[in-house]
Amino acid sequence: MPTTVVALALGRWPLSPQACQVFGFFNMFTLVQSVLSLCNISINRYVIVCKPFRFPSIYTTKRSIIMIIVCTSISIIISMPPLFGWAEYGYVDTQFYCFCLWPKSPSYAFFMIGVCFGIPLTVMAICNVLIFTAVQASKKRTARSSRSSMAISKNISIQESSSDTEVPTKTEKKKKDKPETENKKERKHVDMVDVQVEMSDSNTETNDVKKRLSKLPSNKVKAEDVRLALALAICVVCFFISWFPFCISMLIGIYAPNSVSNDFHLATLLIGYSNSCMNPVIYGIINKRIGKGFKDLFCRCRCCKEEKL
Repeated sequence: MPTTVVALALGRWPLSPQACQVFGFFNMFTLVQSVLSLCNISINRYVIVCKPFRFPSIYTTKRSIIMIIVCTSISIIISMPPLFGWAEYGYVDTQFYCFCLWPKSPSYAFFMIGVCFGIPLTVMAICNVLIFTAVQASKKRTARSSRSSMAISKNISIQESSSDTEVPTKTEKKKKDKPETENKKERKHVDMVDVQVEMSDSNTETNDVKKRLSKLPSNKVKAEDVRLALALAICVVCFFISWFPFCISMLIGIYAPNSVSNDFHLATLLIGYSNSCMNPVIYGIINKRIGKGFKDLFCRCRCCKEEKL
């Protein structure tokens, strides 16, 4: 972005042609890396929402590092062909930046559109559809489990109240049946043992039911995962909206280079650049923890400046 601003202000590329090739390669690499990273995160969200029990075994620290390395390696490999003759990196005067010169190799342009947009966006769309389908099914299960838990809790209260009333009546019957000549201490001792046994039995039953209730699936973690998945889906849509006009500009530059003004080509690039500031805003609004992290970060920076002053 800084080199684009400088080139736009000067009306020309300010550095050498070799530097333009380097910047063109890194522009392509970061673009591919962004798309593949979004695709990788979409698969991650799908697994944690739809296959939560398999998530810890799939996304271990070692495997996560391997996934990031593979994603980066693929991005480098896909960005290297223009350095070896398939297409060419150079200065695009209509957009004031260094990138691939698409008219010199239409085949590479179609290859990049398919690899960088077609396949990843298809995978992301499938993952998000499966996520929202699982969320709808989860809502129905949650409604059924809440109704059943309310019924079980009512049964628990009835059992507790009945145990409080039934135990004394049984002990009173025992007191009436036994002769009055028996030892009062033994009778009291036996009655207390019976009460404790019956109370412990009722308490164990109640505790067993409460344990079963506590083992019912909690929705706190899943709700957080769903919010993150929603934020990711919005990021994917924003990414597509931001960079799809750039793909149109690529095709126009190949097949009808003089059909539109240079302002259109520059606008498509600036719209694509604007996508870089969307993700933090989207995640900060939807995810409260990330929003709180931004607030803490800015407050910490402001406090440090005040302390220096």
